[in-house]
Amino acid sequence: MKALGWLLALSLLAVLLAAVLRYSPGYVLVVVPPYRVELSVGLALTSIAGLFAIGYLLLRAGSRLAGLPGEVREWRARGQRERGATALAAAMRAYLGGRFGKARAHASEALAAGAAPAVAAIIAARAAHELRQPDERDRLAEEAARHDADDPTARLMAQAEWLAAEGRTDAALELLGTLPAPHTAALRLELGLRVRQAEWEAAAQLIDRLTERKALSPADRDQYERQVASEALKARSVDAASAREAWRQLPERLRADRVVALTAARMLALHGDAAGARPIIERALDEEWDSALALQYSEHATGAPVAADADGDLALRIERCEGWLALHPNDSMLLLSLGRLCMHAGLSGKAQGHLEASLSIEPTYSAHLGLARLHEALGHQEAAASHREHALTLALRALENASGGRRRVSL
Repeated sequence: MKALGWLLALSLLAVLLAAVLRYSPGYVLVVVPPYRVELSVGLALTSIAGLFAIGYLLLRAGSRLAGLPGEVREWRARGQRERGATALAAAMRAYLGGRFGKARAHASEALAAGAAPAVAAIIAARAAHELRQPDERDRLAEEAARHDADDPTARLMAQAEWLAAEGRTDAALELLGTLPAPHTAALRLELGLRVRQAEWEAAAQLIDRLTERKALSPADRDQYERQVASEALKARSVDAASAREAWRQLPERLRADRVVALTAARMLALHGDAAGARPIIERALDEEWDSALALQYSEHATGAPVAADADGDLALRIERCEGWLALHPNDSMLLLSLGRLCMHAGLSGKAQGHLEASLSIEPTYSAHLGLARLHEALGHQEAAASHREHALTLALRALENASGGRRRVSL
């Protein structure tokens, strides 16, 4: 529409000029000695306009010809950038799809084209790592370092992950410390490394930081807190007093956790404070039932029977177990624990009944061994021998399953 408007305007102007000049009596005299040229005004104006147009066209053509090499270079550079961007996008798709060979090839193409060289080099290096090519990976990481001076975070994170995968925990932590600003992914990686290094206080601080950022799911947070609290209890429990102090310093929610409570009970029992372990187990079982805790209620962490200082303690334990049994009548570990406690209390009949009930639900080495000891105490040697044979069979079967049939188990 704009071109049509200009065409109409020029046509109208030409008509007006023709009408005016047709009746104009004037003329133009051009003298170039020894020549004289006499022209009408209309012809003179038309000639001037024509010469101007020809000159303008010649100038435009010369300008375009002069700029043609630059345009060709720009066209080639634009094509190279487009090919590089296409290759970079293909590399990202291939890497995210797990096609690491294609990802490395496309990323190398993008790197050669100069399309986001730092990003292309990192993608190629990550792909090389997945392809188990450490030399190529390190070479590409060095290439990325030449282009990411403004922000080396992506390269440092990748290198820290590689070091962690290779078991070089100290080097990975040192590299994470050079990050411009630790972000959520870096904190997660550091948390795993601190746990691997058994640095429980540092791990607990990282859990709190990640929780503040809402970067841990409730399940992951519970798992990490449970592991850190349990391992910290083991590390700090030098004797019964230190175990009790470490337990008191735990947050309330962790003291109600069954796994942490089991660890605390084992530490206390290991240092001869079975009485101190009892309320910990009772509270945890009241909060959440756990068969391992129910079994721990009647034994030390080493597996030796509980040595109560008074008949009243045994009576209280038996009473609590009978109360739990009403709620969990088919728990084999609870029946085994109750049978052991009855054995120590001298209640042979009840002990035999509970141990046999435990065996009827789940045959275990411990239940057979408990019945063997009970029958030996009662003078039933044949029954004791039978239960010992069953206990040995179960123990050998468990050992075979654990070792895969090998004579020696690698630790």
